[in-house]
Amino acid sequence: MIVIIGAGPAGLSCAVRLKELGKDAAIFEKESRPGGLIRTEKFGAYQFDYGGHLLHFRRPEMEKWVKGLMGKDRLIRIKRKSFVFSSRVLTPYPFQVNTFGLPAEVIRDCLLGFIEVNCLAGPAKTKNFHDWILAHFGEGFARHFLFPFNRKFWRIPLTELDSEWAEWSVPRPAIKDVVEGALGLTREDYGYNAWFHYPRKGGVETLARSLAEQLQKISLNRAIISLNLKNRKILLDNGEEIVYHKLVSTMPLRELINKAKDMPAKLKTAGQGLRHISVLCINLGIKGPPLSPAHWIYFPEDRFMFYRAGFYGNFSDKPSEYQSVVLEFTYLPDQEPLDEQTLIKQAIKDFKKTGLLTDAHEIEYTGAMKIPCAYVIFDRRRKQVLPGMLKYLEDHGVYSIGRYGGWTYSTIEDALKEGMETAEKLAQ
Repeated sequence: MIVIIGAGPAGLSCAVRLKELGKDAAIFEKESRPGGLIRTEKFGAYQFDYGGHLLHFRRPEMEKWVKGLMGKDRLIRIKRKSFVFSSRVLTPYPFQVNTFGLPAEVIRDCLLGFIEVNCLAGPAKTKNFHDWILAHFGEGFARHFLFPFNRKFWRIPLTELDSEWAEWSVPRPAIKDVVEGALGLTREDYGYNAWFHYPRKGGVETLARSLAEQLQKISLNRAIISLNLKNRKILLDNGEEIVYHKLVSTMPLRELINKAKDMPAKLKTAGQGLRHISVLCINLGIKGPPLSPAHWIYFPEDRFMFYRAGFYGNFSDKPSEYQSVVLEFTYLPDQEPLDEQTLIKQAIKDFKKTGLLTDAHEIEYTGAMKIPCAYVIFDRRRKQVLPGMLKYLEDHGVYSIGRYGGWTYSTIEDALKEGMETAEKLAQ
């Protein structure tokens, strides 16, 4: 029997692909509906996803598969409109190729630093993300954007981070692109997410529902209590014991290892050392004139408590006076903010400082969503222990996949792809 824990994108795609291959699987989800973090909540005229979840297709076969499930007309293809707000100036994202309009000394620092490391200096070996930034972008870009933003986001010294996650996600421009960006020759299509897809109606959860509709049954409100690797059994919170032949887990790897009763002590201790950051999404339902044409804006400076503002209303092809805005704030799990109402008030105060929220706007809804395990911290410990953990589990018939199961940094498309590939491996 194949058992799947978690009905997020990786778990759902694995179950759907197994069905396509003529194989059955039992799927258990601890929440009351499928989707994992690709969920959408509605409050009157406003709707909010759990953070910014968009479909960035880099593989034509995945785009075809998803559109085949959802129907191509249910997705809108959108050209990214994102910005960076720093030095009291709004510039297009990515910052590296769009410095035009910033104070002259900022542009000078960025250009000279970039030219120095890319033309005058030799190739540099880097041991951590801090050094990787300096080696590829120079001191100017580091000081004016990359250092402050990433410190604000990761909440730990950048010397503790590995650069593996950044190799594909942080745009690394050529000198020509940087110079043109300083002269105002804007490159709005730069980076892997220059275009994205989003459901026409219903928010990102429409994708989860489309996947779930392909399956006959998903057992909801069923959390796993413990895992016995030797006997290949799981215990559910209703007292039911399930014997499996192969197990696919998409729950956070740290949590899975903690539930594995017969995991070697060395690996169990290593699992407890895996780190992540959490996100608090402060949601605002705002009635009034358009706040911004942006889909999202980055805020690297400490004078704003949030690192990013997302404007869900701009994902729609039908403008509305009812605008759903999310302000995202990160924190370390052991430093969880307790008073959400105080944070909401501070976020609104900071949002007004941007000049986007004015007296012409009325805030009709406020709320918050917590994402306890949001982003994996790529530190040296993770790199050392992760391969051994995943191999030990796989040797015992457990495939830990997805963004959190694989303890990695990935897109929705990556999670869907990994779920499909795991299904094909199991079907053999």
